[in-house]
Amino acid sequence: MKKNLFTFVILTLTLLACSIATSYTSKETLGPYYTWDADMINVDTLHQQGYTGKGVYVAVLDTGLAPNWRDYFPEERIAAHLGKGFKEPVHFDPKTKEYVYAGFVHETTFIGSTGSEHGTHVTSTIIGYNYYSPADAAAGLPLPPIYVQGITPEVTIIPVKVLSDYHFGSKNLPPGEEMHVVFGTDLAVAAGIRYATNLKIAGYSPMIITMSLGGPEPALVIEDAINYAISNGVIVVAAAGNEGDQGMAWPGAYPQVISVGACGWKYEWYWGGYTAPPPRNRLWWLQSPYYAYNDVAESSSLVNEVYITEWSSREKPGQDLDVVAPGSWVRGPYAGDPGYSHLPWWSNGYPAFFYSRNPGNFYYVGGTSMATPHVTGVVALMLQKNPSLTQSLVENILETTALAILPSSMTVWDLYPTQGWYTYSWGSDATGKGLVQADAAVAAA
Repeated sequence: MKKNLFTFVILTLTLLACSIATSYTSKETLGPYYTWDADMINVDTLHQQGYTGKGVYVAVLDTGLAPNWRDYFPEERIAAHLGKGFKEPVHFDPKTKEYVYAGFVHETTFIGSTGSEHGTHVTSTIIGYNYYSPADAAAGLPLPPIYVQGITPEVTIIPVKVLSDYHFGSKNLPPGEEMHVVFGTDLAVAAGIRYATNLKIAGYSPMIITMSLGGPEPALVIEDAINYAISNGVIVVAAAGNEGDQGMAWPGAYPQVISVGACGWKYEWYWGGYTAPPPRNRLWWLQSPYYAYNDVAESSSLVNEVYITEWSSREKPGQDLDVVAPGSWVRGPYAGDPGYSHLPWWSNGYPAFFYSRNPGNFYYVGGTSMATPHVTGVVALMLQKNPSLTQSLVENILETTALAILPSSMTVWDLYPTQGWYTYSWGSDATGKGLVQADAAVAAA
């Protein structure tokens, strides 16, 4: 039976910290503003120097984009004419009690899954997004509509949907299984990799494939597709997984793939002046002049503010973890219940708090899925400077310029499983070569 590839974020979607909000449709707002995670990897000075990812293509292999993606992203940053989806038909056989896979894929639209906005959130980290949340004002922290700066605000995103909605009748499911799930198969992911690679061959270059997805075992069809991509000059980045001590997921575990684990920041949820919660500060993530914020430490002092999340996959024998990036509490668009009945903040109709059902929501989400697009963005900055970089050279530069994170432990404020202080510990199997540093990586490129 083929292995399904589930998005990691489904395991760690942090609904406890959600805010019900609508989105903003125009980039003609104040800003742009940076976030704690962008600050941690030092991208702001690079943007001032003109490194924005311009001319680089990023194929986001994920759940596609929300139908209202234009409310979040500048239209010119999304290559909608190149977007595509791949889905393999799957059904459950009640006689054999197994899932049956068709052995072929259909081409579909890149417009996203109704069960997950994972791909929209991943994309928002790369290129940034329009943000407005009435919940901020309701909490006593008013903030006007702003544009949150991405790691590479001028790359061109190619949305490739390889994680799709599957609906199963309740009578045909084993006990405990869900009727509506979002996943992708080996064939679908491999098809997405080959599609993006062929675009690169056709002239859409330089090209990065980013995959915030993974499965529990290696799959030859996916590895063959990855090797095809790398041999044709595509840079391949993938999440390490959210399985903690159980080890990494594939394709991130392959040595030829640039794999990404997740780290967090000591001062998450703090108030300005590094004042510790409780209560928590809902705008801690945004470096905004409208509310007091805390700076991420620079240089060698930063190692004292970085922790490795307990769920970030540790490296096992035969697996290769390269670097880590911010992935603990990353803010971004993630449309909520009841689906796609989106109401922009400026429209007439039900207000944002109407039964808490306006789906223009922004969520804090945690996962190596969230860490991966940070590294993808850094790679895009490197390719803007030197488009001839190969997979092995990019991986080597990322590793040799990373900030080494030594085995240690740290006590931080967290919201899961309940709000309070938690001590997290990690070893060298969780850090790779350390925290990716954009400025050093671009300088070495």
